[in-house]
Amino acid sequence: MFLVEGNNIILSRGDTGAMTITAEGYIFGPNDRALFSVRNQYGTIVIQRAFELVENAFTMTFFNADTDTQNPGNYTWDVRYVINPSYDDAGNIIDGDQVITPNDPMPFTLKAVVGDI
Repeated sequence: MFLVEGNNIILSRGDTGAMTITAEGYIFGPNDRALFSVRNQYGTIVIQRAFELVENAFTMTFFNADTDTQNPGNYTWDVRYVINPSYDDAGNIIDGDQVITPNDPMPFTLKAVVGDI
């Protein structure tokens, strides 16, 4: 199951899905990035991806490997927009001229499944 209800994401463990997120209130440039993150209940980031914004939007795709080893339960997610990001040697965003977080952390529910893939 993959379901997005408002800002709530509901996903069965190991399932796939995609959602497009559009940023509002700012026109992003070609070097700016959206950083999509999911944290578990212990505060550990379990999914994190950076995206180029095309016409102020990006598509987050969930793959089987993103959640197939995660425990079912309640997680949180958010998107942070990074203006002119700085990167570490591994290519991870570590800073930017501006970092904009438009929403409080939002619910991400990972549902249990019977089968195992």
